[in-house]
Amino acid sequence: IALNSQIFGVSVDNVEKNAQFCQEEQLGYYMLSDLGGNVSKLYGTALSVPGFGTFSNRQTYIIDPKGELKWVFTDVESHVGRHSREVLDKLKELQE
Repeated sequence: IALNSQIFGVSVDNVEKNAQFCQEEQLGYYMLSDLGGNVSKLYGTALSVPGFGTFSNRQTYIIDPKGELKWVFTDVESHVGRHSREVLDKLKELQE
């Protein structure tokens, strides 16, 4: 993986749905299942909609090898076009 990093996604969907999504979108990383939304709740991204369940707002986190949170990208949905570049730039900056 580029820049000495590992990429993975976390979704409140089940394992099978995440695997299907990764295959359909040809993602080069895994999606971890967060059934019940516990991880999403801990990171403050859980959205509970009465009658529909829990969803997770799309965000990106950079966590260093010591487990320290170094950077948070919020509102990823409205920055899709430039998000990858922003993440790569921040990874490069943190490795200097």
